[in-house]
Amino acid sequence: MMDIDLLPSPDLKCRNYEELLSKLAEILLKKGYVKKSYPKALIEREKRFPTGLELKEGVNIAIPHADAEHVKKSAILIAKLSKPVIFSHMVESEKKIPVDVVFLLAIDDPHRLIKLLRELATMFQDPDALKKIKTASSSKEIIKFLKERFKLNNE
Repeated sequence: MMDIDLLPSPDLKCRNYEELLSKLAEILLKKGYVKKSYPKALIEREKRFPTGLELKEGVNIAIPHADAEHVKKSAILIAKLSKPVIFSHMVESEKKIPVDVVFLLAIDDPHRLIKLLRELATMFQDPDALKKIKTASSSKEIIKFLKERFKLNNE
């Protein structure tokens, strides 16, 4: 995770995951992290391969992403939502879950994406980490926790 920028998202109020992902992708686009093709690729991928996860401690997250070809510079955009958005479950796609934390991944190398997904999966199995994510009051607080957990000091 060393040279991946961690970015906070404002609290967005959205009707559905397509609207949320569109707004989040627009943030990355405006900041120069992704190509114009990213928003559409992101939403299409989420439709085909849902990323919603129901975790312990009452934490429901989503880790949407698009292929590396749509990314200019690696970043993770973190959104802590005050009003959950419904995503399809990663394993049981017919199951709908209310997600309140989104880790939007924009990673410029497929191998790095796999490594990052592994690191996140390990973290998501840690009850203490989940409690910190659940009780965080903002995306900035989650970023602070991630920097401490992964020993990052990028600003």
